[in-house]
Amino acid sequence: MKTPLIITIGREYGSGGREIGEAVARQLGIGFYDKKIISLAAQKSGLCDEFIANNEQRVRSGLMQNLAASAAYSNGFFSGSYLPLTDTIFIAEAQVIRDIAARESAVIVGRCADYILAGRENTIKVFIHAPQEARVKRIMRLYQLDEPAALKAIATSDKERGNHYFRYTDMKWGKAQNYDLCINSALMGVDKTVEMLVDLAKIEERG
Repeated sequence: MKTPLIITIGREYGSGGREIGEAVARQLGIGFYDKKIISLAAQKSGLCDEFIANNEQRVRSGLMQNLAASAAYSNGFFSGSYLPLTDTIFIAEAQVIRDIAARESAVIVGRCADYILAGRENTIKVFIHAPQEARVKRIMRLYQLDEPAALKAIATSDKERGNHYFRYTDMKWGKAQNYDLCINSALMGVDKTVEMLVDLAKIEERG
């Protein structure tokens, strides 16, 4: 039986990467995993959804901080592990991603999925980026922010994503060599980017 197709999507904040991934999954009729990974990882780790959502890309340090946070946010479960909580979250999400890839075709957004599934056949690793001006306009429109707030949100999110990616992969986030395809969504447009990725997926599936 053919290995399920997986498309991983890394993306700059405000580039439209999540919207693109969701549209690609819908057109291909396959699964779409972004925030759903949080709930699945919560089931594996015993940490609650809210805690994972707020901390999955934040590098924490300090044993007492991790123990206190675990006691406050776990769903009545604490393994006794002395791993930093961000490591516990990463391990749980990595297992969820491997489980998804083993059972079904899907688009998986973020969470170092390209690295976690490195070497896997029938996998397309994509990075979506865009010029800052286009990203600012998109964030202002989507979240009703003024320009300074949008710039701050972009800088904060990109820094967190970059630090998280480097911590767990020892590679630079967004570097072209780490992906099969890097796309400027502002140049292509969301619809054309979706169309291109759908066509690429169909070619990959025909093998």
